[in-house]
Amino acid sequence: MKKQVYLRVKLDPVLRRSFQLSAWRSERSPSYVLRSLIQNCVSLDRNLNGLDIEVWGDCFPLEDEATRQQIRQRSR
Repeated sequence: MKKQVYLRVKLDPVLRRSFQLSAWRSERSPSYVLRSLIQNCVSLDRNLNGLDIEVWGDCFPLEDEATRQQIRQRSR
């Protein structure tokens, strides 16, 4: 599949402009940033078994930790 494909996405004008400025500030073209994002997403999907599950587990507080945090906040 060597045929080029163009993606069309609806964006809020403010978000679009912010994205363009962010890409240009990092000295990359917006199309390069999108292409890299898609490549990274595909790579992540292919290497799904290589992910460290502990990283995902730290994203959400466990029930005990959430309870402890509430107790700490009440004591302040």
